[in-house]
Amino acid sequence: MERAGTDDEFDRRLEWIRLKSGSDFIAYAQPAGSSRRMGWDRILGGSNVRVRQMTIKPGVGLGGMVMRHGTVYTAHEGENPFMREECPVMLAEKLLSGMAFPVTTGHSTASSGILLLGRRDGRAYTKTEAAWIKSALSGRSACEPGKK
Repeated sequence: MERAGTDDEFDRRLEWIRLKSGSDFIAYAQPAGSSRRMGWDRILGGSNVRVRQMTIKPGVGLGGMVMRHGTVYTAHEGENPFMREECPVMLAEKLLSGMAFPVTTGHSTASSGILLLGRRDGRAYTKTEAAWIKSALSGRSACEPGKK
């Protein structure tokens, strides 16, 4: 996901992804300075100010699983249900389903950030939605979910 342009443009793109994916919550984290430490920099649809103060620890929560494994990670009643009670963001935001993605910039394959989406109604994210969100992150597609 390119961060070229203003923060307002970036927030508009995040909000577009949040709305088109039917998510209640979206947050973006990137490394803080030269360290690998990450915190939630951009939060839209959030109801708890504590999320902005949280740091991501490898293996803890949805963001931490993405940080550790470098791949998409989901949690809902049918998949990784324990994560709903172990993920600090899901707990703070009362999310019943969530999905987190590694975000890369440019041609690099290394993760430069993490995007987390969540729903409070518990509807699970589908593989089709995951593919659409992944393509929206890379900027390859402007299509809406479920459309080709």
